[in-house]
Amino acid sequence: MTHVTHSPTLISLNQLSFQFANGDTLFDALDLQFDQRRTAIVGRNGCGKSVLARLLAGELQPSAGTLTRYGQIAYVAQQPPGACGQSVAQAAGVADTLKALARLAAGSADVGDFDIIGERWDLAERFQTSLAEADLAGLRAEHGVDSLSGGQRARIALIGAFLSGADGLVLDEPSNHLDAEGRRWLLQRLDEWRGGLIVASHDRVLLDSVERIAELTPSAVQVFSGNYTGYLAQRAVEQAAAQSALEHSRNERRRHLQRQQREHDSVQRHAARSRKHAETANVSRIERASMKGRATEIMGHVRQAHQADKSALDQQVREAFARVVANAPVLIPLPGTAVPNHRQVMTLTNAQLPWLPVDAAASRLDLALSGPVRVALSGPNGCGKSTLLKLLAGLISPLAGHCQTHVPCAYLDQQLDLLHPGRSLLELLNPEHTSLSESALRSRLAQLQLDATRVNLPTGQLSGGERLKAALALACWRQVPAQLLLLDEPTNHLDLASVQALEQALQGFAGAIVVASHDPAFINALRPTHHLSWTLEGWYLEDAETHHP
Repeated sequence: MTHVTHSPTLISLNQLSFQFANGDTLFDALDLQFDQRRTAIVGRNGCGKSVLARLLAGELQPSAGTLTRYGQIAYVAQQPPGACGQSVAQAAGVADTLKALARLAAGSADVGDFDIIGERWDLAERFQTSLAEADLAGLRAEHGVDSLSGGQRARIALIGAFLSGADGLVLDEPSNHLDAEGRRWLLQRLDEWRGGLIVASHDRVLLDSVERIAELTPSAVQVFSGNYTGYLAQRAVEQAAAQSALEHSRNERRRHLQRQQREHDSVQRHAARSRKHAETANVSRIERASMKGRATEIMGHVRQAHQADKSALDQQVREAFARVVANAPVLIPLPGTAVPNHRQVMTLTNAQLPWLPVDAAASRLDLALSGPVRVALSGPNGCGKSTLLKLLAGLISPLAGHCQTHVPCAYLDQQLDLLHPGRSLLELLNPEHTSLSESALRSRLAQLQLDATRVNLPTGQLSGGERLKAALALACWRQVPAQLLLLDEPTNHLDLASVQALEQALQGFAGAIVVASHDPAFINALRPTHHLSWTLEGWYLEDAETHHP
């Protein structure tokens, strides 16, 4: 659906800065205008997307500059609401209005209740309708949210925002806790929304529904017209130009240095001739010393000028290099990670998951897969995808039947428990745990963009993307490398750059992969050979060629 592309200002930022309590500054004199065009905020983790969202919503105050809102803003935080004892209505922010409607229905004539309700006389009906549309029909306003899943609580908070009557929405990673059906519901509601929208997200399907992309860094912002696909195209053009400028600056520096060397050699030869002439010339001792001094002085001036020129050229190269995005990290697996086509990888025989739907038989699985298969698990939250991965990893046992993996495997859960948060990656990959020499190990880690500083830090201090790369390295470079990777929502809480880096790193893995993810772009990038989908009748395996999501 087409949305208005020119509209009044919703939020205006003028010379805005934000400083943390420890004195660190996140934004420095940020200027940015938001109107009712749908704008996505993207950027690496730690660049300040969530802080900016809270500033826009009024949850935080700027340290300097001004932030002006020209209407009511509804805000949904990244973490779903779930305060102890909170009701569904409270989590949605509609409790006061519903109570006021109930009091008036009971005969109250309190003027204050009319002020609370405003124009929202049909809120109770619209709230229940919205819950049903979000697959939450069984919930009532007074129900508690403590026992609900993160995805259910996220949908409740989003429903409250859509029913708020606000002029604009500020949403921080709204699809993070939603399954595939929940994401479709969110896209539908956003398509129906007629106010302004500012969303911080790494969901590429959602990002393709916006009209502007604001790329955020810790010090600045760059705005691109169009959706995420258009943004990538513009960035590709910029990167091509930046790479060309870098090559040009390097060539210019090389030519200048060659010319400097020729000048240096020429001046040095001239100085040598001058000193030799001074030795043989029929002049006084003072004049001879003066002639030698002038030759030395000229040589010094030339060196000084050359050094200044070199410093300027080096600075130009550094500036050009800073505009070029680093190459994607490369995961180089050990030969032992490859799985031959005939090698059996996993077998499940009438295996019943330790999770019981209404029909217990629906959780039984018969499955036998061989070779470097890539299996994408799909199904709603709570259907047992994580349970199945734990079963394959040998962390739990089936209630009935048998489950066996026939190759070494590594399970990367959402918390990455494979890593010890208090130990560094080099400590975890010591000679007892890997056949790689330390120099080879450091070289491979550098190709994963984990430099000497990062590999010596406790893994608990690494970013989400760095921790995931560290876990992959640990799985693929250990003494007995994993030939089967079990990945549970690996892109959760990663920024876009880290997600794309993960995709490219996994392309070099020659073993088998079983992955549960709600990110369709990530699944497509892995090129799955099979899809294992959950339905009300049970699990269903199909080839990628016949799969229709």
